[in-house]
Amino acid sequence: MTQRIIVAYDGSDLSRQAFADAVTLAEAVGARVVGLHVLEPVPPPIVAESMAGIDAAPALAEFDEAARRDEQAERQRFEREFDELRETCAKRGVPFEPTIEVGLLIPALVGLAGGEDVIAIGMKGRFARAGLGSSAKALIKKAPCPVLIASGPARPIDRVLAVFDGSAVSKRALAEGRRLAQRSGWPLTVLAASSPGVTLDEARDQAQRLAEGAPVVSSGAEGRSEAEQIEEAVRHAGAAILVMGAYPDSWLHQLFFGFGGTTAHVLGRVGAPMLMVH
Repeated sequence: MTQRIIVAYDGSDLSRQAFADAVTLAEAVGARVVGLHVLEPVPPPIVAESMAGIDAAPALAEFDEAARRDEQAERQRFEREFDELRETCAKRGVPFEPTIEVGLLIPALVGLAGGEDVIAIGMKGRFARAGLGSSAKALIKKAPCPVLIASGPARPIDRVLAVFDGSAVSKRALAEGRRLAQRSGWPLTVLAASSPGVTLDEARDQAQRLAEGAPVVSSGAEGRSEAEQIEEAVRHAGAAILVMGAYPDSWLHQLFFGFGGTTAHVLGRVGAPMLMVH
């Protein structure tokens, strides 16, 4: 049962979109939103010991003072932004908690979250600077809870689309999708997708046994790529939140964390918020 949705917020457009998706989800399931901004410390300059008799202490003191001023200015900026986010949540009847910490983003997120929470991120800002294949992969692997990824402009959500390919983690994703549908009142649809070793018919048969009455659909003919199946299904499903598994040796891993342009292509084409379950 989701208690909190923790948004990694850095003021970027997609972190705002992650916040908007988080508010929509929190409103639907009765959770509260936590806005987390992390002030990352700036490492001090490296100064050689006793360089030609020059005293480095004044320069280091000046650096420390400048870093302190910058941190204070950033803290004040995000306190103001969090006041605005609190007002947005209040209009939707969603409790909001602001949190500003000093440290590194991923350890702060993982340390704050619990098993009944959801972490929400946007795929720009700090995650883009480090690359989807590093920061987001590390977060999804380490997080004690599902991770909600905002991959495009925020839009209304009125249904759940759970992806099932016959794997153990897709069974967990389907179970998470059922829980989300029950709490939100959004209808659940299960997308059966083929994967290496599992045909589309096999995935569809297994999904029908696990779906507890929810409709099971498949998109496209056997042999189409999983990415194409998901893209087409999301276009037909409309305002859906995608619930899917993330695991090391799967096509989903290759889809979202592989090399090349596949990630940006699929994220841009799908556009729907994605709840990644491991």
